[in-house]
Order: sequence, then C-alpha cells, then structure tokens
Amino acid sequence: HLTMTFSASFQPICNLAPSLTSSSTSVTWINMFKVPSLSDPAFAGAVAAKLYPASMLPTLGEAYFRTQNEMECPRGAAVGFFAQIATIIISIPMISIAKRTAGVNSLLEIDWLHFIEAFMFWSSIHAQCMSFRQSVRAMEKHEPLPKSTLEYSPMAIKVLLLYCSAFVVGFGHYCANPSSWHKVELFGGLGNKKTLLPGEVSFLTWIFHWSMIVDFFVLLRCIWRWGDADCTNNCKWKVYAQLHVPACIINGVVVMNHLHRDRIVALKALHPVLVFISSVFTLLGSYAIVKEKGWSVPANKVNVNDNKRKVRWSSILVTAKREGHVKSRDWDMKYTLESIAAGAALAFISSRFTV
Repeated sequence: HLTMTFSASFQPICNLAPSLTSSSTSVTWINMFKVPSLSDPAFAGAVAAKLYPASMLPTLGEAYFRTQNEMECPRGAAVGFFAQIATIIISIPMISIAKRTAGVNSLLEIDWLHFIEAFMFWSSIHAQCMSFRQSVRAMEKHEPLPKSTLEYSPMAIKVLLLYCSAFVVGFGHYCANPSSWHKVELFGGLGNKKTLLPGEVSFLTWIFHWSMIVDFFVLLRCIWRWGDADCTNNCKWKVYAQLHVPACIINGVVVMNHLHRDRIVALKALHPVLVFISSVFTLLGSYAIVKEKGWSVPANKVNVNDNKRKVRWSSILVTAKREGHVKSRDWDMKYTLESIAAGAALAFISSRFTV
C-alpha cells in the first residue's frame, strides 16, 4: 500500500515527461508561475476586498493623532477628517444595496448615488481646507483665530448641514420612482446635453469631483504653511504634506477612470493599493508631527503633563490674548464659490473628453 501511494505521488511528474520535449514546454512552466493580470476583474476585486479594509486601521490611527494637542491641528480640520471617514463608512452599505437590488457593479452606474458620494467627500475635504486656510491666514496676519480652530462644534454643524442636504437629495431621487430608483436621472438630467452612457459621470457630479481636487491641493499648500515659524513652527508638517504624494496620484487615477467610464480594470486594481500606501504614509507623517512636540503613549503620560500640553496648544495661538475674542470667520463663502466655479470649468472640459 505504501509503495503504491509513493509511486502515485510521482505520477504527475511522470506524466509531464512527454511534455518536456514538446513545443509547449515553455507555456507549461510559465503557467505554473503565472502572475495575476491587472486587467483581470477578479484580481482587481480581490485586491480591493483586502486593501480597502486594511487601509482603515492607519486612517483611524491618523484620526486619533489629529485629536491630540501635540499635533496642533485646527479642530475644524479634524472634524473634516472624521467626516471623510464617515463618508467611507456610509459608502459601504450604499454600494452593497446598489449591487443587491439594482445589479450594478459600482455607484458610477447610478449617477445620483455617485453624486451624493462625491458631494459628501467634497464636504469633508472642503471643511479641512477651509479650517486650515482660515487658521493660516489668521496666524500670518496676527489676527484672532477663527472659532473653528479652537473648537469642534462650529465646523461640525456646517458639515452636518451639508450631509443632511445630501441625504435630502438622495431621498428625493428615490421617492421620484421607488420601483426604478436606480434609473432616475440626477436632477432630471440637468446640465447634460445627452443621455448618459453606462458609467459616465454627469456634469453636476464632475463639478464636485473637480472642486474636491482643487480643495485638496489648496489644503496641501495650507498644511505646508502651517508648519512655518509664524504658525506652529513644526517642520514635520511639511513632511506630512510631502507624504500625500500617493493621495495626489489617487486623484489622477480616479479622474482617468471616470473619463473612461470605469472600464480600465488595471486602475481599479491600482486604486486600493494607492489608498493603502497613502493611509500608511499619512499615519507616519502625523506620528512624526506629534513626536516632534513631545507626544508619548497615553499609558506613559502622567497628570503633570496635562497642563504642559495645554500650554503647548495655547502657544500656537500666539498667546491667544490678542484681543480676547475671535473675529476671523470660520467659513469663507467667497472661496467656496471660487472652488465650485473652478470645478465647473474643469467639469465642462471633462464631460467633453469622456470616452
């Protein structure tokens, strides 16, 4: 019995003997070590299923650091970052329900759902951009800081109102035709010159996609300036800004995929990889910022350090006694309109170049 089993284990190798002399030998051995193709939808789906959840852990770590006094992050920017995480969490059931009930593969096939997702992401990035921008301007001009720099509530209320407006839009589109909700056009096709092709992004959705990208680069510029001597005097903020290079590439990948109506499978596989790398990079950047200011593991902190941390946070306010009350605005509506206008101009071009 043992002899039969042992010989049987070599049978596959014996069967390969004739093929070693055949013309298909190279193909046989190459297939044994075949690398999955980036154009394989199954491979792209497997990569996304593993790396998207994995990227949440570094992201939550960065969110924790943003709440620490040592990071000296404007409170409004921390609220925007929390909103960004909330948008990701909300998008998961949206995609799941759309797949199960409408039989679609992504939100791009239901434009009004894609619009809501884009609008929520824009709201979160715009809140971060606005908070950093207003804080940097106040510090450089030696003016009292906006209330959103020191407290969470002002920006939290504004972001909540924006999210509520997104939910109202979604509820209205669903009620327009509950039996065929996935076929409802965004605002009745407003801004579109023709019926959208499968996976094509509408003009209104493009606006907030591009406005979000504009805000993202303005945000990076403000983060860089936040590390200057007249702000936090922490050069690690500049390192943090540089570590957003993968996130910049992500924006290019998303735009390219949208221009090709979500048909480039390789980009679908590349996106989760870049998201994971970006989350790790920014976590390391935020850790470098807090370590520069003396942060330590909570278990190693003593109560005596609490007052020191409060003084350290107060130091970025330039003694915070400038005038005893806050005058700078939390939200610059002029900049918001300029960002949306820039998004509209780029949206006009993108809608013409979609293939």
